[in-house]
Amino acid sequence: MAQIQVWRPALRLAPVLATRHVFVASLQAMFWAALLMALMAAWPARAFTLSDGADVQCQFSRENASGTATERWSNYQSLSERDPELGKAVAVVRFDPQGWPTIVIDAVAYKQSKGVMAAMWDFIFFHECAHAKDPKLSEIGANCAAYIEMQDRGLMNAIRFKDIEAAHLRIMNLPEQYGGNGMEFWRMTLDCVERERRHDPGSPVRSAQSAR
Repeated sequence: MAQIQVWRPALRLAPVLATRHVFVASLQAMFWAALLMALMAAWPARAFTLSDGADVQCQFSRENASGTATERWSNYQSLSERDPELGKAVAVVRFDPQGWPTIVIDAVAYKQSKGVMAAMWDFIFFHECAHAKDPKLSEIGANCAAYIEMQDRGLMNAIRFKDIEAAHLRIMNLPEQYGGNGMEFWRMTLDCVERERRHDPGSPVRSAQSAR
């Protein structure tokens, strides 16, 4: 009686087929990742709304990069959920390994105080943007740049000046790079503004530029 042989695929083909499926899946994953990155790059960066209603973005240009600083608004229900990058501040700048700046903003603090501290929030944004533009800028230099930016935009008047000054003077203790307290921080800021207007090469802003 003749034996009936049933054909079966060779076992050695199975790994080849499996490898092919893994390869195709990898290509699909790479495609979707590339598409997602392209969409993120095309998505408009969020703009900060100034007290005069104008929307502004922090544009920076350095030797190795240029573009619009990323904004990250920290929303939270409890303090334990607050972005730890903020520390005790309401806004900070952080840089990724490639040097791209992200301005982290306490969204809760902004919503609660923007009505009575509109000028101060303008000042805070321009202060952090100054850091984003020049990572070597000191705290005094960033304050100085923020003041001049507001003045050049017509956002600084006697009332706004007093509001921003009062916010500084309420701060009793600060790290040394801020002058030690709010009063000294503000005094050094105004001194820097005056020196910058005179084009003094020793001003904190120009000193940072010459150190690049």
